[in-house]
Amino acid sequence: MSPKKIFQLILLNLLIIIANVSVFSKAFLGFSLLVGSALSMSVAWFTLLGSISSFAYFNRKILLPKNTYSIISQKINSLDDCVEVFEKAIDNGDTFDNDILKNLSQIKRFKRKMNTIKEILQQKFSVEEITYQKFDNTLNELEEILYMNMKSILNRIAAFDIEEYENLQKRDFPPNEVSEEKMDIYRDYILFVRNATKTNEDILLKLDKIILELSRNNALEGEQIRELPAITEIDELIKNVKLYK
Repeated sequence: MSPKKIFQLILLNLLIIIANVSVFSKAFLGFSLLVGSALSMSVAWFTLLGSISSFAYFNRKILLPKNTYSIISQKINSLDDCVEVFEKAIDNGDTFDNDILKNLSQIKRFKRKMNTIKEILQQKFSVEEITYQKFDNTLNELEEILYMNMKSILNRIAAFDIEEYENLQKRDFPPNEVSEEKMDIYRDYILFVRNATKTNEDILLKLDKIILELSRNNALEGEQIRELPAITEIDELIKNVKLYK
């Protein structure tokens, strides 16, 4: 079991104990289930039943690993679908929790930056103009790249056996050639997710550059926009992705 889960279990059960001692101990409130005012007995019963249900639900949630196959089986067709699956995958284990939080943040920031760019473009061009349409197509292709990257990350997380990985880390059995090869495979999973998350951040940086260049150039023509350094970088990124597909 990971240190995070051990800490969660200790904290949860400690809070349940403290709540019951505070309510039922004569040194504190001293409430009883059968004796006292209607209010005090209600609080006592609420505390007891709440403690039982909390103990059963949260201990089960912490101790039982999530089924990764439920992640694999999800239909992922958009960034919104990625958000939904990331939220289901969180707390599946310590290994990818921080990456998932970063990915969720990246999707939100990406959408916000895309809206900002489109608002700036609509101030400069009509949506019917060729320049706007070309720019919009470029942004859509960039969104497709981010989406495919997020989907690849989810596939790696879904295929990662957190329980086996934690056992290998704890060395519950003597290391051998097979266990070392398995660890190498898990390291590759982790490295891929880390690098893919960094690539997402690079995409967001390119959007920041576009926003900066568009906002400080009020009199740009269509061809001038296409020649902006940030646009050139994005065009190059899209070409490279298409080349290695």
